[in-house]
Amino acid sequence: MDYTTFNTKFFYIKKDSTYPELKYPLTQQLRELYGITDEMFENVAVTFSMIDADNGVYRIANVGADLIINNDVDKYPNEERYTLVYRFKSKETSKSGSYYGEFKINFLDSDTCITIPNNRYINITILDSITKTTVI
Repeated sequence: MDYTTFNTKFFYIKKDSTYPELKYPLTQQLRELYGITDEMFENVAVTFSMIDADNGVYRIANVGADLIINNDVDKYPNEERYTLVYRFKSKETSKSGSYYGEFKINFLDSDTCITIPNNRYINITILDSITKTTVI
């Protein structure tokens, strides 16, 4: 997947959906800003949190997220080497509205913790859907 056109400030998903996944590329510039080296990614814990923009109530609090590593940069040169990913569960998208989200990366070997994005939040909008399915 080409992340060069990914908008890191805004994310949209339909009510009761689990896709698309929320992806946040860790650009070279961002890694340099924090002095993050490739070795630091060998032992990390990544979590994701999301709060309701209207009342500040957590909808998701420190739930495990993924770090995807592009080990084939030569084959996929437009993709970032590291990308944070969160896949929503349908119960987390059951209420439409506006939310703020962020990732937290704990580098376990260096006792370093970084919140991404470092300026503001990811604006997440859960949109109403005209389709409702129930699995029986």
